[in-house]
Amino acid sequence: MRDVAEGARVLLIGQGPTAASALQGLLDGFLVVGLVRPAPADGERDEASEASRSRGVPVHAETSPDSIELLVETLRPDCVVVSSYDRILSPGLLSRCPFLNVHYAPLPRYRGRANVNWALLNGEAETAITIHRLAPGLDAGEILFQERVRIGPRETVGGLYERLNEIQRSAIAPAVHRCLRGEPGEAQREEDATYGSSR
Repeated sequence: MRDVAEGARVLLIGQGPTAASALQGLLDGFLVVGLVRPAPADGERDEASEASRSRGVPVHAETSPDSIELLVETLRPDCVVVSSYDRILSPGLLSRCPFLNVHYAPLPRYRGRANVNWALLNGEAETAITIHRLAPGLDAGEILFQERVRIGPRETVGGLYERLNEIQRSAIAPAVHRCLRGEPGEAQREEDATYGSSR
């Protein structure tokens, strides 16, 4: 029997420093049909965009929700993976195909933005990487993967991102497989939700 996720078409949305490892984690198991990522500043190198182009993956620099909706309609991916995006996608768009989000925090705690920074500023003993289905609402939806990471006494934001990116690289493809196979995941406890804002 053919695996429903075999050869699946995946669109990756990645604005920030997590996109490169997400792309690396997806390329060997799926047909990545595009990367949504703003163009780098003049003279600036961008690992994610360079890796995409070297593997024949088109890079789409327009990142607005309307542009993403048009891409989903045109490319018809089996799944959309979001790894660092600063907008909330509409319920209508989320109903077109499965959407997975990679969130560097122990959801339902630390929904919102700048989660790695706030974990350090707040003196947390640990943070996490969470991969969840996207549902209407801020970082809502069932959890398909979560791994906690201890925060060392001399931890930096950059070092913590490196560690979380490595986990993402190995965890993202299995999470997409679970999603496409219809595994339900674990519901978030809304009563435990906390929220962060931009610094």
